[in-house]
Amino acid sequence: MKLFTTTIGDGPRTAALLHGASMTHDIWRDFGRILVDTYDLRLLLVDQRGHGQSPRSTAYAIEDFIADAVENLPTGLDFLIGQSLGGRVGAEASEALRPKRYIGLDPAFTVTKPYAVLLEYVAPHQARFPTWLLKAMGSPPKTAAPDTLDRIRAAWAKWDPSMMKQLVACRTPGFVPAPPAVPSTIVLASPSFCVSPERAEEFRAFGWDVRVKPGAIHDLHIQDPKGLALLLDDVLRTSDGAPA
Repeated sequence: MKLFTTTIGDGPRTAALLHGASMTHDIWRDFGRILVDTYDLRLLLVDQRGHGQSPRSTAYAIEDFIADAVENLPTGLDFLIGQSLGGRVGAEASEALRPKRYIGLDPAFTVTKPYAVLLEYVAPHQARFPTWLLKAMGSPPKTAAPDTLDRIRAAWAKWDPSMMKQLVACRTPGFVPAPPAVPSTIVLASPSFCVSPERAEEFRAFGWDVRVKPGAIHDLHIQDPKGLALLLDDVLRTSDGAPA
């Protein structure tokens, strides 16, 4: 499927960014500004299928999202960065795309059963939730930019919620620990419902660079974009994607 893609920045190195479920490329605005202004990166921002300005579909298996990434993104990127769903897609697409480094932000490698139920039966209706309820649920985090809730609601209006049933099915067996296809860093929320501490140690044992951001929620790129960039500073500053 041909996806909507836009570019910002004109730096000598290129990063592609894949958003999470129910979002659009716009959710990267604040973190993306840091990547452009501080690290001189050129960014390829994608709306995944069923999101934003990309077409809707009836096929939303994880394999469909991975195939889209491989079809729409160039090989040899300096960085392939994904959050949640985008993190799972980026990790699996890295074998074909061969970026210099993959970075996953609390990637949806698996999802605990209680949260899977929430995603399947509650998330499709979140656009109708009143503001007071969303804030009580911590969405968006209090530290996010003032206009974040408006931007999230705009994303929900352009999202096909029918995808959640197919996406939740991909949690079993999930993305199983194995040697990374390319040098890979994952940053986990604390706690993470996508990668348990035990599973994180398995990834470390296979050579993944696993980092935990204390106090971070799942949407850590919204919660604290500056702190996230600081945690990744050693990786983002190197020309080959290797930690300094």
